[in-house]
Amino acid sequence: MRILWSITCLPAVILLAFPAITLAGNDEQGEQREEARAGLDRITVTAQRIEESLQDVPIAVSAVESETLEQSGIGTVDDLSMRVPGLSIGRFNPAQPQIYIRGIGSTDQSASGDPSVGVFIDGVYISRHGAMDLDFFGLERVEVLRGPQGTLYGKNVVGGAINYVTRPPSSEFGGRAEAQLGEFNRQDFRGLIEGPVAENVNARMTLNRNKRDGYSVNATTGNELSDENSIGLRGQLHFLMDNDLDILVSADYRRARLAGTNRECIGEQFIFFPWFAPGSPFAASPCSPDPFVNEKTEDGFTDTDVWGVSATATWAMDWAELTSITSFRRAEIDLKDDFSGSDAPLVVRNVNDDSDQWTQEFRLTGGEPRQLQWLAGYYFLYADIDRLENNDFSGNDVPLQLPPPLSFNPFYFQSNKTTNHAVFGQVTRALTDRLSLKMGARYTWEEKRANIRTEGFDPTGSFLAEPYDVSPSETWSSFTPMVSLDYHFHHGAMAYVSYSEGFKSGGFDGTARDAEAAQRGFDEERARQFEVGLKSQLLDNRVRLNLAAFHIDYSDLQVFQLVDGASLIVSNAADATSQGFEAETWAVLSDNWRLRGSYAYLDATYDTFINEDGQDFSGNRLTRSPEHSYNVGLNYDTPIGDNMSLSALAEYSYRSRIFYDPDNFPLVGDSSVGLLNARVTLGVGDHWAFSLWANNLTDEVYRLNVIDGRGPFNLSESGSAVIGPPRMWGVTADYRF
Repeated sequence: MRILWSITCLPAVILLAFPAITLAGNDEQGEQREEARAGLDRITVTAQRIEESLQDVPIAVSAVESETLEQSGIGTVDDLSMRVPGLSIGRFNPAQPQIYIRGIGSTDQSASGDPSVGVFIDGVYISRHGAMDLDFFGLERVEVLRGPQGTLYGKNVVGGAINYVTRPPSSEFGGRAEAQLGEFNRQDFRGLIEGPVAENVNARMTLNRNKRDGYSVNATTGNELSDENSIGLRGQLHFLMDNDLDILVSADYRRARLAGTNRECIGEQFIFFPWFAPGSPFAASPCSPDPFVNEKTEDGFTDTDVWGVSATATWAMDWAELTSITSFRRAEIDLKDDFSGSDAPLVVRNVNDDSDQWTQEFRLTGGEPRQLQWLAGYYFLYADIDRLENNDFSGNDVPLQLPPPLSFNPFYFQSNKTTNHAVFGQVTRALTDRLSLKMGARYTWEEKRANIRTEGFDPTGSFLAEPYDVSPSETWSSFTPMVSLDYHFHHGAMAYVSYSEGFKSGGFDGTARDAEAAQRGFDEERARQFEVGLKSQLLDNRVRLNLAAFHIDYSDLQVFQLVDGASLIVSNAADATSQGFEAETWAVLSDNWRLRGSYAYLDATYDTFINEDGQDFSGNRLTRSPEHSYNVGLNYDTPIGDNMSLSALAEYSYRSRIFYDPDNFPLVGDSSVGLLNARVTLGVGDHWAFSLWANNLTDEVYRLNVIDGRGPFNLSESGSAVIGPPRMWGVTADYRF
């Protein structure tokens, strides 16, 4: 508590330490300073469903604008990891991103499982994380909201939310084309065109084609792994009506055909079952010392097809503004993945996941800024998910001496239908000209109807005791309030304190060992957060410093556990606490130099956690929760003559040790890592820009995911890890018109 008290008081201490800096000037002068070209630009966000300055939002939110996305070469959500405080992103495989904020995330991908961090595209919730990949080319910004957002965003945001905000079509004709070539035969092409297509109708079309060879090799087959091969389209039509009504119609499509994941054997020789031990005719080879060479029995693959359409209608009336967001999204995912990363024929995982999702949201907003503002809304979601998971252990049939037609090959056929209704509201009341009170609440009702049917045979009984067919169903409801108090010291400084709650619905274990466990399911998890923060503009708007300290209590945390070294189950296994401190800063050092940076301290541990195997993990760190992480970027800009400019960026990101499993077994984790990126851009005239860039300049080896390979017999300390990309470099040509 001493640490928490210290970081809670820090914003106030800093504010009091710089009275001459933060309290100088009046509001009118501050407005002029914020708009001054020499200072920092105003950042507008819609984190609270209305447009407002980032510095006026009384929550911890990071906004990465298009300029920063381009300067840093941030092209996907994975590139945000270690650049946003408190955010950690890894990949179990290309179709299973694992997003954690402040130590909270989810690895459950069953048909009725839900993420803990919500991802939204222009306000549309993406119910399956495998369907949330989007090329950032042409985006206006990405917003990352840290901590539970249960009032305005609803279920499944107990960790936080990520908003992709696209740029609406322009009324002026223009476009952009970009070509990128680089190491591993990289060939990326992106383009957009926009402009008026009829009176009061503007259109925008974006295309991206990303292709790169794999950076890892399967020594068994000689094939490359972990490549890139995707195409994406995004189109928008913006109708501007004469009666204060405008309608934005959007459609997007993404297709990916990827080679298998570079899952590498780590530690000792992979001995999951006794017949893989040295001396056995089925013995596995020792793990390769080269992190980019493995001996997988199968290369594997990931095929993804995702598309969606949405219509956002906004009607401005005299007394309020009505917004309607209607959407449909579909995702089809097929993948094959060899778990062990070795030549031991342990298990090959086959997954087919098809999902349809319909959503409808209505929001009514009104009032006057700095007086009384209000928002009321209704939300509906229906999701229909069919998923097949097959853990193919048939490579063990011979050592097990299974007589045909018996084969160690269990199948899990899952289907789930989710219906969600919610009503929500929020009111902001100015108590004085400096002090404001914000109160909000959401009531959510959700029903899940599932069917889980199994086939196949498991001689060990660890994964499937016997075939079953069950159809469980359950309903949950939740009231998630929030309240905050913010005080504006002057135009450039605001302090706030807030309380908020989050809710993540329960579900059913799609790969349960027996019918009883599948029928029982798991309950919802809840989060309660206290947060205090400071947002400040200093030194004539040349420095922006945002601070936040938080304490979050999680109850009935849903944990995806490895029990008995073999059985994977989902249950409400733990209570946990996440507390810490985050800082972000931007600074204009001179006419040429700019600095930005962030830091996060995170103390995230299980309060009570005894798994079904009787192991006590209480006091262990939460998965993917580094104690320290920071990012710093230094940018230099200068004109060259009358027609050219030069920009150089160096960026360093660091995180301390993390674990990928609740037992905090060192091998199933990763040591601290620091990544250095650099980019130099030459601008020519008003249209051309040429960049030379490199990522992971020091060629660090780090892990994106690790699976525990000790197994039920604990015969060796081993595992399999997905290794992050090595050093890569390339050149980019960008033309705008």
